[in-house]
Amino acid sequence: MRYFYCLLGALLVLCAHGPAAAQVLVTGRVVDEKGQPVPYASVALADGHTGTATNEVGEFGLRVPALPQPLTVLSIGYERTGALATQAGPLPAAIVLKASAVELPEVTVHANAEAEALVARCYAKLLRHQADVQYGRGFYRQKTRENGRYREFFDAFYDVQLTPRDMPSWVLGEARYAFVPGIMGMNNFSIYTRAMPVFVLTGGASRTAVPLGPNAAERFRFVLRQTLRDQGRELAVVDFGPRVAGDPVASGTLYIDPRTAALFRLERELPTAGMFTSNNPAIQMGPCTLRVTTNFGALCDSLSRLASTQAVATIQMTMKGVPSETTITSQFFLYEYGPPTPGQRYRATAQDVQDLAEIKKRRYHPEFWRDNAVVKDSPVEAQVIQDFEGRRVFGKL
Repeated sequence: MRYFYCLLGALLVLCAHGPAAAQVLVTGRVVDEKGQPVPYASVALADGHTGTATNEVGEFGLRVPALPQPLTVLSIGYERTGALATQAGPLPAAIVLKASAVELPEVTVHANAEAEALVARCYAKLLRHQADVQYGRGFYRQKTRENGRYREFFDAFYDVQLTPRDMPSWVLGEARYAFVPGIMGMNNFSIYTRAMPVFVLTGGASRTAVPLGPNAAERFRFVLRQTLRDQGRELAVVDFGPRVAGDPVASGTLYIDPRTAALFRLERELPTAGMFTSNNPAIQMGPCTLRVTTNFGALCDSLSRLASTQAVATIQMTMKGVPSETTITSQFFLYEYGPPTPGQRYRATAQDVQDLAEIKKRRYHPEFWRDNAVVKDSPVEAQVIQDFEGRRVFGKL
């Protein structure tokens, strides 16, 4: 597996066994041509060895070994963009990403048949590489907002074992979890990041049908929306949804390289019937949504591997007749790929593992989080963290 060590242009690598303070901190903001923030973009050194991701308002902070330092910014749907950091602190101007060139299909019937065939090729390629195992280190952030107020904040570093399908081993490292009781609680929301399969194995089962599976065209309709000229390659943008109206299957979009059949992004909105429930008779569940976006980075010439995942759930309910809304968001990205961490056993992680229960076993080290951040806190996040620290609800202080 020589390709295992090939570096992704957007590779988020900081150090051998976790983040560590470097000499110079560079900060900045990434926006589109209209000045709107670009969240979750990759910001990396030109050689791909060190990097980070922008937060939800397009801000980033990156520690670099020396100056001047060229930076490369990548995000699907935008052209690759560079910037030069010449001094510590904020860049003099925002980094502006230009939209990728778009080509629309000429013949709809042909385009849809082409889309169906491309999805089948992508699935076949994933099956061929299903046994590939890699290792990395990642950062996970989860937030819960109930009726406009944050009541949960969860940060954690993980050693992970990953395959093209999912992350079978998810080993907790340094972590912090601020929690204030509320109406709705999620004990293991990270399951939608670590265990939701990208594709279904032949003969395998899934709670809901997914577009990358055997005989997917029987339940899904695939439409080639456009082709992007994206970061030196073409990406076919394929929308999918139920072939029969009302069929409870996922809908969303696939971004696939038509030359190699490699998958670069999977956006999906999942059916939520029975997914979010309450055993409190005073609570009546209302409409719910769950959207998961999984990004993959190029691996050598013809493959791709997991780079990041974002999940957003919106849960509406009434509590004794009073309307309530809870929004849970999570962001996960791999900042390093490499060999297994020495001494780490990478045991299989149970799907029902409870995040809060695991983190309660650990002491919160505020000095670690001040010195080892790998993602820049947005102004709102910084205020929430400060508030939770002041109320002494982070872990075991």
